Amino acid sequence: MGQMRRAIGREEQERRNQDRFASTLVIAASIIAAVRLARDDIGRPSPRVQSVIMDSVHLARSILNAIVR
Repeated sequence: MGQMRRAIGREEQERRNQDRFASTLVIAASIIAAVRLARDDIGRPSPRVQSVIMDSVHLARSILNAIVR
């Protein structure tokens, strides 16, 4: 029974960490995208805007993975 409680506690802690990292990832990607698109007209969605956002998410994820390791 004690092992089960420890396992559940570990899973809850892991979930909290993932939630925190997910919000950190969103904030970092938003900042990176904002800096990259600062001088562009982004009034309407375009392939360029979508590409910059995806690249920003990828870069933020890479940075977060490097920090977590």
